[in-house]
Amino acid sequence: MLIRQLLTKNITFAVYRLPGEKLPVFVVQPGPVREFSLAQLEQQKGFVIAPFDSYKNGKAFLIEPAFVSRNRLEKEKLIALLDSFPDKEFQLPEDKSFVADRETYLQQVNKLVDRIKNGEVRKVVLSRVLEKPLSPDFDFDMFFDTFRQSYPDAFVYLFHLPGEGIWAGATPETLLSRNGSFYETMALAGTQKCNAGEKPLTWNEKEKEEQAFVTGFVEEQIGKLRIENYEESRPETIFAGSLAHICTRFRLPVTALRGKTGHFVKALHPTPAVCGLPKEKAWQLISETEKHQRHFYTGFLGPWQMENRSHLFVNLRCARFLNEKLALYVGGGLTAASKPEEEWQETEDKSSTILSVVENLRNFAP
Repeated sequence: MLIRQLLTKNITFAVYRLPGEKLPVFVVQPGPVREFSLAQLEQQKGFVIAPFDSYKNGKAFLIEPAFVSRNRLEKEKLIALLDSFPDKEFQLPEDKSFVADRETYLQQVNKLVDRIKNGEVRKVVLSRVLEKPLSPDFDFDMFFDTFRQSYPDAFVYLFHLPGEGIWAGATPETLLSRNGSFYETMALAGTQKCNAGEKPLTWNEKEKEEQAFVTGFVEEQIGKLRIENYEESRPETIFAGSLAHICTRFRLPVTALRGKTGHFVKALHPTPAVCGLPKEKAWQLISETEKHQRHFYTGFLGPWQMENRSHLFVNLRCARFLNEKLALYVGGGLTAASKPEEEWQETEDKSSTILSVVENLRNFAP
């Protein structure tokens, strides 16, 4: 009900649920959203949303916490308060993204793998867009409730920026989070599909190589800040719904990043897990190859300095809700060992994160 009410008022908001937690949090800001420079991140408070292109312009959006709902009582108060706001015309935007079919995507993979083998880059991440029809009376409240219950160990969100439409996603990848006197980041790469309760026993060389690229990149960014007293975990397998990934965790003292937090985030984004290595050349190949705009896909987002907690996540499995259709964004990392058919299947597997929830709602619609 609350999401529907916010949309009928055409108000900027984000609702999210942190990994392992139960209750969603609403951050609501009547009025225009503000852009800020990532270099000024330490001075911000609210829900941060950075597009993929923030790598170039260094800008992100901030939904300021004018109203926050963390529990049932606060939600009821917010619903009552919003009744006093006038209804405004709300319409999802039109967008004509380029949808790559299977043949086109396989051709793109082959061309990029050839360029990797020629030594232009070590890794590049190629993405594509899938479009699915969406009912005009789609229930966003029911969708988010089902979505967050389906992925208890991921960061799950839905946000609305007037003019940008509605975005929703679930991601297991932390870009930067604060836990007490430490910041944490991670190197995440490699993907395997797994059934419930089943754990992959082996990772192939291509997946290990992908993860090593990301780990080395994070180590390099920490080194540039001359931070020596940090902890690095051994690689482990983590799960996000039916998908598994290889993860290495890094722990840095808050004092080591004081005054440098925004610069560190800007240096990390986009990680090799969503762009490639070397970063600038991979970015160039992505710009030449992809016919769609990524918008917020493979950017980052999350609550920052709210209730003494800060969490930024890489925006991996996500979708944009448009006028009568859903645009799903998926991708995969390419290396010299990539096989086009396997890369296509990986994007198909990743699309199920959101699509399975949408299809389930459709099946249970009256």
